Amino acid sequence: MKVLKILFFFIIFFSITKNILSTENKIIFRIDKNAYTSYDYENRVKYLDFVGNNEDLTKEIIVEDLISVSLFFEYYKNLKNKNNFDEEINKIYENIKKNNKKYKYELEKKNILFNIKIDLIRKNILENLLNEKVEEINLENNQIDLLYKYKIKYINFEVSKTSNLKNKINDMENIDFENILSLLNENNIDFFIKEKAIDNLSKINPLLKFNIISNKKNFIVDNKNKLSIVFIEKKFQTFDGIIVQLYSVKSKNEINSQKLKCENLKNIKNSVNVFSKEYKFLDLRNDLKAKLVSIDDYIKFTSNNEDTYVVLCNIKFDKKILNNVKMNNLVNFYIDKIENDFIKKYSKVFNLVIINA
Repeated sequence: MKVLKILFFFIIFFSITKNILSTENKIIFRIDKNAYTSYDYENRVKYLDFVGNNEDLTKEIIVEDLISVSLFFEYYKNLKNKNNFDEEINKIYENIKKNNKKYKYELEKKNILFNIKIDLIRKNILENLLNEKVEEINLENNQIDLLYKYKIKYINFEVSKTSNLKNKINDMENIDFENILSLLNENNIDFFIKEKAIDNLSKINPLLKFNIISNKKNFIVDNKNKLSIVFIEKKFQTFDGIIVQLYSVKSKNEINSQKLKCENLKNIKNSVNVFSKEYKFLDLRNDLKAKLVSIDDYIKFTSNNEDTYVVLCNIKFDKKILNNVKMNNLVNFYIDKIENDFIKKYSKVFNLVIINA
């Protein structure tokens, strides 16, 4: 009877322990026969705390990163000629420790070294793949391409012949992204959104290029019952090395936007109410940086019943700085694309199965 009680105790204890372990260490994904669990996720979190300030990373981003680095590691294990990263791994570990940072977690050197290793492996593979595409990465001499970066958003939807939605859109005083979304939702119109970055103006659709060069913020493509509203977001590649000439115009009366064109202001620059000066763009207030991007852009301020218009009328820039920024952006663009293509391909090759992401 005593033996039965002991046996019963062990069965219960084993069952409870198994349940605790199963809840604490769930499988997140599999790559071939290898299971990656919440334990691996926690180790990655501890490592990310060690290498930098990564508190804002969501679980989704960390899991995606863990899947990515694990696929690259699986690929590396199948290579015949492998690089030895031991010396570099230890050097990185010791350099980071010199920062004397206060860590949220107890340092586990074995875990840290392993994660440094798989990150180095991913970096090395990506660099090799990037070198194969180096001829695709080039800088155009086009100044507008060098100075600006663009993001394009499309809202695509269908409208029936009897719908007056087109008229409503054309009658809108302010066509912006949120206004269009509200209008479509109010009219129960199904739509989908597409977004992409433009890295080279010479390689895009001529209609899109024309509207970008024309400084349009949006335009409509009407193809019978299908409409696409295209929104163009334009920003400087960097604020470093940019000098702008701003005109300041004071008036007690509203000024027509046509009169605020730079070609008109230059003709009256000696007027008492018109003032012109050059500034480093980096030193401007944030509201000016956000609104003044293209020539003739302006922003209005009102104080004591008087309006002050600030107009962007000239842009000078250090080509060397912008070349470096543009090249770095292009490299990052290709690195992201190569990594995404690699993950897509080797998720199938190595039978990636996501279970509890």
